[in-house]
Amino acid sequence: MWAVTGWAAATWLRVTLALAVVLGVLWLVLGTGSGWFWAAVVGAVLVEWQTTSALAAEWGSEARYAWWWTR
Repeated sequence: MWAVTGWAAATWLRVTLALAVVLGVLWLVLGTGSGWFWAAVVGAVLVEWQTTSALAAEWGSEARYAWWWTR
């Protein structure tokens, strides 16, 4: 179970850091006055939401079969 937890945390961290870097670069290039920047922010929030939901579902599925109380 700890392997799945570590994998989920590492995957979430990689996605979050990649999105932060992309948004940081776009912020420097476009600035906050650009509609494209805010569209990218909304897109990043949606990607983060989807990633977190998928990882939580995967972790929950693994937890049902691996934790001690299910044995």
